[in-house]
Amino acid sequence: MITVYSLKSVPEDMEIVTLNDVFFNRFTSEKLDNKADEMISKIDNAEMVSKFMIKSRFDGSVLNIDKLSTGCKTVLNIMYNPEKIFDIRECGENALDAVYSLDSGNICCPYPLVSFDVRKVKVNDKNGVKEMGSYDELKEWWMNEN
Repeated sequence: MITVYSLKSVPEDMEIVTLNDVFFNRFTSEKLDNKADEMISKIDNAEMVSKFMIKSRFDGSVLNIDKLSTGCKTVLNIMYNPEKIFDIRECGENALDAVYSLDSGNICCPYPLVSFDVRKVKVNDKNGVKEMGSYDELKEWWMNEN
């Protein structure tokens, strides 16, 4: 289950990553394995052909993995780095749907950014941790938190 942090409630011992593109290129790309292929296909409609190469959905050309969208990189960052909190403001709708489908991970954003397909999430605010399970409930919480 994804944990959503209000900006006011981020624990001091956790880092917020705002530059998802740079973080992915420096750290996450080296961790990729078979489970990355499904997300790359789902979000960018690209195919992972090797650890650092993808096949483009547009013309089938083989490109370096750093050509993935920032939204796709953000989802992969969340998947492979559970000890960090990732800012999701650069995610498009398809990446946002993928974020909220993850079994675990930590996210934040300075404004409400919620998938219509949201399922149960944990929210972490000044009052502690609680579960929410609907778009409306999460959006209202987020608007009141930041």
